[in-house]
Amino acid sequence: MIPFIITSSYLASFLFIRLAVIIAGSAGSPASQAAKVGDLRFYVGTNIILFGYHIHHLVIGIILISLAGWFAIVGSDFFTRRDTALMYGIGMGLFMDEVGMLLSWGDYWSTTTYILSLFLAGVFLNIVFFPDFWREIRGHLKHADPRQFVAVTERDNFFLRGVDILAEEASKTSRITLTFSGAIYIGAGMLIIAYPELVYYWVAGGFLLQGISSLVQAWKA
Repeated sequence: MIPFIITSSYLASFLFIRLAVIIAGSAGSPASQAAKVGDLRFYVGTNIILFGYHIHHLVIGIILISLAGWFAIVGSDFFTRRDTALMYGIGMGLFMDEVGMLLSWGDYWSTTTYILSLFLAGVFLNIVFFPDFWREIRGHLKHADPRQFVAVTERDNFFLRGVDILAEEASKTSRITLTFSGAIYIGAGMLIIAYPELVYYWVAGGFLLQGISSLVQAWKA
């Protein structure tokens, strides 16, 4: 339940804040430009300007992540584990929305944001839907014999066992998986419409996944 809350709140907050910035035109707005040259000291609207500083929402995200970490470690009589999970997921969404800006000298629209955010979403979704699969893989790796990597029988090949576990887990959560997949595809489609250059990464990812799928089928045949 906790990983599910983190994942869903992360995806929801990321999509919400990204769409809000696009609709409100916050990136590069007159208020932010005025704050850069020192002409604006206080403003709360499409941007938040306090004492002449532009308060990006990644700052709010960092604060939420820090609070969630503090309450998770120290404990709290007021916040439950679900509350801290929700706080952490929202904070991660706000932070990851501007991570590309941090890595590209202030370019909010950097494609790095989408690449890293989708990668993190993939990690979270694997934790939510396929924990047994990765637990099995970890167990095999602890006691792995190098010869297992080239074995051709299903009994000795942990890759094939991993594929079987993944299929079993997927069948148990097919409805939730399809719901999340639908939401992700819709979100990705909207982003591609807004930023056509993402098609390159999307197509490349599709080829990579297809290649991995073909290799798995070849081993299992």
